[in-house]
Amino acid sequence: MSKAMKVEGLSMYCKVFEPDKKFEKKYGKYSIDLLKTEEDAQKLSEYLQGLIDERLAEEVKASKKPESLSTRPPCDVHTDKKTGLEYTRFKFNMNAGGTNANGEWHQKPAVFDAKLNVMSGENLIGNMSKVKVAFVPTTYMMNGVVGVSLKMEAVQVLKLESYKDPKSLFDEEEGYTETAIEKDTRKETPFDSDETVNAEGDF
Repeated sequence: MSKAMKVEGLSMYCKVFEPDKKFEKKYGKYSIDLLKTEEDAQKLSEYLQGLIDERLAEEVKASKKPESLSTRPPCDVHTDKKTGLEYTRFKFNMNAGGTNANGEWHQKPAVFDAKLNVMSGENLIGNMSKVKVAFVPTTYMMNGVVGVSLKMEAVQVLKLESYKDPKSLFDEEEGYTETAIEKDTRKETPFDSDETVNAEGDF
């Protein structure tokens, strides 16, 4: 993970301890949205757009109908409902599992606190927490559209805004028990290295 790039911002819709299976029923997907002000987001946005433009140029040369190709922006705009402030939003994700020639595989993102202690998931990451995300950008072309996916590797929580867990409304009782979900106990971290995928540095 040492080649992962890193970006700091505010978290939204953080699902890094358990995969979301709403659209991918079997394995699910880990994800986090990251917000930055328009000014702070400019460097990363321009870098990602450059990757898209390079991939588009390659696809244009290889395409019999280059005029049919288009691009998808690397980010969008998120408006905070409470404050009305607008942020540039980047979306990161990691597939929780799949299959290949060797059979079935599984993975999960590493999650650390500010001191690089592994977070167990007991304290969920609420919206507007200050975080860093380690990621690898990968361009793609699908149905004539060129874009870039931001593949999450790990998350570091710098300032936690607690998630208000609905479970706090109840007391533990005797009765039906769901199988416990394994927590992330890995200790390796990409956040103690300044190495990045290119000379641009962190964002």
